[in-house]
Amino acid sequence: MPITFHKAAAAFAAFTLATSGTAVLAQTHDVMILDQAFFPAVIYVETGDTINFTNSADGSRIVKAPDESWTSEPLSTGSTFSYVVDSASPLVFASSTGHGGDGYEGTISFDEPPLGN
Repeated sequence: MPITFHKAAAAFAAFTLATSGTAVLAQTHDVMILDQAFFPAVIYVETGDTINFTNSADGSRIVKAPDESWTSEPLSTGSTFSYVVDSASPLVFASSTGHGGDGYEGTISFDEPPLGN
């Protein structure tokens, strides 16, 4: 009887790890929205990770995908917008004041980060 219990417990543990592994490994990445750029400009992510965009610019900013599959409300200085990355996420994100002509871009990469990151 104890052997059967141990086998069942091991099988349950393996199943739990296999089905919840992504959630356990998901990370949060912080990106500052500056006046003329994002910092960092390239974010190395995996599906399920969250990107927290914090507006550190002097004025209100909008952050969005260029195809507008996701977009934030206007963010006042100090405000944050969170986006959960999925396999269909655009590989670029952009910011603007909402008045046109003053935008800039950052990059989402599913590649391994370079050494030192």
